[in-house]
Amino acid sequence: MSILRSSNPILAEGRLEEALRSSPNSQATVTVAGVVNKTTLCLAVAVVFGALGNSFGNTHKDALFMVSVASFVVSLGVGFALFGRPSWAIFLAPIYAAVQGFFMGAIGVVLDNILTAKGIQLTGGIALQAFIMTAGVALTCLILYRSGAVRITQRGAFILWACVLGIGVTYLISFVLSLFGVATPFISLPNQTGGSTGAYIGLAINGLILVVAAFTFIADIQQVDQASKEGAPASSEWYLAYGLTVSLVWIYFESMKIIFRLAMIFGGGKRD
Repeated sequence: MSILRSSNPILAEGRLEEALRSSPNSQATVTVAGVVNKTTLCLAVAVVFGALGNSFGNTHKDALFMVSVASFVVSLGVGFALFGRPSWAIFLAPIYAAVQGFFMGAIGVVLDNILTAKGIQLTGGIALQAFIMTAGVALTCLILYRSGAVRITQRGAFILWACVLGIGVTYLISFVLSLFGVATPFISLPNQTGGSTGAYIGLAINGLILVVAAFTFIADIQQVDQASKEGAPASSEWYLAYGLTVSLVWIYFESMKIIFRLAMIFGGGKRD
């Protein structure tokens, strides 16, 4: 089946095949509604833990570094675990959503505090602005796919793989350097956040990364569509929902960074 050749970098080909064949005798098959329901559940978990992360960020302002380390370790662990056991997605997808939601809530508070210290106020805070932007990007991706304007081909999937890998390696290097107090130019938010050339370069980089994240989401949609049409077993719905959740969290994270940079550039940030 063509569905066994995943176009989504999150859903590696061999692991997706294992997930789809995990219940060969099951009469139940993947439905779009089933995947949507499971993804909605994961997002609801992320929202609840995001609220907890928001509260935590307000009361433990010096703990963001440890939260980011924990988020990175848990997310990496979930990814590796699902690479070997896709059927575990029923348990690990909600855990991933909870950890990422908590982290996004905490970092949102930190970014809001930085803006407030510079006399910049965002209506509803950065979390609401990022949510609106994420919803807009997701809706646009859905419209583009449903209209037939965008499809992820095999060549496109390869390019997407390369982009995601490159971004992942860059973020990993940036994270490791941050452990030693080294900020990565154009990547780390504390740098080039005024009206300097560096600020605009950082904004452009975040914009390009957001485009890549959006294409991974389109790949997710295509994957779910193909799985439902080709009768993949219902047991793979959680794995597909995990892929959707990862892409949406990524879009939200990049949206937060873009909004933060825009606020710093045009909202009164000092020029270098």
